[in-house]
Amino acid sequence: MRRCEVILDPFLTDENDLGECLLPVVRIDETIYVLKELARLVIDSNAASFLSLHPNLTESVRKNENIGSRAHLLLLYPSFCELVVSREACEKTLLEQNLVY
Repeated sequence: MRRCEVILDPFLTDENDLGECLLPVVRIDETIYVLKELARLVIDSNAASFLSLHPNLTESVRKNENIGSRAHLLLLYPSFCELVVSREACEKTLLEQNLVY
């Protein structure tokens, strides 16, 4: 999850720093790949109990099996919030897919 953060967090900062210029295609592809894999990733609810989540979230994860299998996405919520304002339409679409589950 930390590796995903390292890829997603600087994306918007770099996009803003470049102004009208586009990010390199490899960088965009890397971000798209991470978002696609996160959309597919489902974890065991027992593994979710070991995530470093806020105590209130941990309790919700224990009570709801559906949230437990996608609890890892809660760790990346701040990164997802930043990506919402990206200029890249593909990232926004993939982000929506991650958040809908």
